[in-house]
Amino acid sequence: MTEKKTSEAQKRATQAYREKNREKTRKQSAKSSAKTYINNYCDLEDLNELKELIAAREQVLRNE
Repeated sequence: MTEKKTSEAQKRATQAYREKNREKTRKQSAKSSAKTYINNYCDLEDLNELKELIAAREQVLRNE
């Protein structure tokens, strides 16, 4: 039988943090997914496409 290692209080605190900081946790999740995709699933064609998207986004951010 496996024991639960996270207390109920910790679970509630984590949930409260996620609800209070939705945008921050959403950004962290997206960043993590992007890194996982790049490091584990991308081929050269995908990387080239991502480089183009990054360059375009950099240009937009520089012009703001």
